Amino acid sequence: MATAHFKFFILTGEPGVGKTTLTKKLTEYVNEKIVKTSGFYTEEVRKNHVREGFDVVSLDGKRGRLARDMSLLGPVKYKVGKYGVLIQEFESVALPTLVQTEDPSHLLVIDEIGKMEFFSEPFKNKIKEIFSPASECVVLATIPVRRGDALIESIRSNSRAKVWTVTRENRNTIHEDILKEMKNAIQF
Repeated sequence: MATAHFKFFILTGEPGVGKTTLTKKLTEYVNEKIVKTSGFYTEEVRKNHVREGFDVVSLDGKRGRLARDMSLLGPVKYKVGKYGVLIQEFESVALPTLVQTEDPSHLLVIDEIGKMEFFSEPFKNKIKEIFSPASECVVLATIPVRRGDALIESIRSNSRAKVWTVTRENRNTIHEDILKEMKNAIQF
């Protein structure tokens, strides 16, 4: 029987468990191996130990607001919990980073594919392309642990995806297993 050939390396887990930290660690490792990377991560924004929202940060350092506590914003069109989602800022940073390539020494990083990001139709459409059967991209992405959205579930169940659940117990050791699998897809 042939070995599975994964292209999509997916991290999931409860909010705050360390998915973004692990994504950054894996990205740094492959960058050290001269693997090209593109994409973005999301980062909590805190002031005086209180979370004010989230930023989107491209791997080349561009930063924009993804969401802010609505008490800091005023009226917004899109909301998740107490946060207003700033779609235009998100799109201006995230969309240009979603470079699709068949280069086996390139990794596309998408942290995160979730509810806030899906208010952007262009982002959602790009995600459909990236995870389509025709795509040859190698992707490291995070998705919510909670089930529901059909597109996220299609990523989770994709035959070319390997999914890891990040927990407080495994978050400092799971990277070795992930890198071992990634070495079969990326030339490093």
